[in-house]
Amino acid sequence: MMNAVSGSLITQADLVQRFGERELVNLTDRTAKREIVPDVLQKALNDAEAEVNGYLRAAGFRQPFAPVPYALVVKTCDVCRWYLYENGIPDVVQKRYDNAIAWFKLLIKNPSILGFDADGVEEVKASGGMAVIPNELKDWKDVNNHF
Repeated sequence: MMNAVSGSLITQADLVQRFGERELVNLTDRTAKREIVPDVLQKALNDAEAEVNGYLRAAGFRQPFAPVPYALVVKTCDVCRWYLYENGIPDVVQKRYDNAIAWFKLLIKNPSILGFDADGVEEVKASGGMAVIPNELKDWKDVNNHF
């Protein structure tokens, strides 16, 4: 693996863990080197984090997260994956992106779903929820659009 890509919310390792190296190679390699191209991946990661950070600021979060809450990693990965698809977005990728954006809009209304207060990092007494949509369409054929 060449230079690993990283942002303030997610890393290349997060993306590989969620979507697999093969998919990231297919989405970033434009020269048939058969490896993840850091510049292409970093651009998508930067675009995704810019979008996500807008929602986080609207929800009242100002400080970096350490560690980044898992739900935020999941949703940011889905947004980044959406940015990687330039020539047609598969339905499952679009649905996961739409779900992530809906979650971020909910976060603006109720920042406690992330597990922190918007003004600091005090733990919230109530627990939040998170919807998970499988990566591949065949894995959720029985869901009937209930998520």
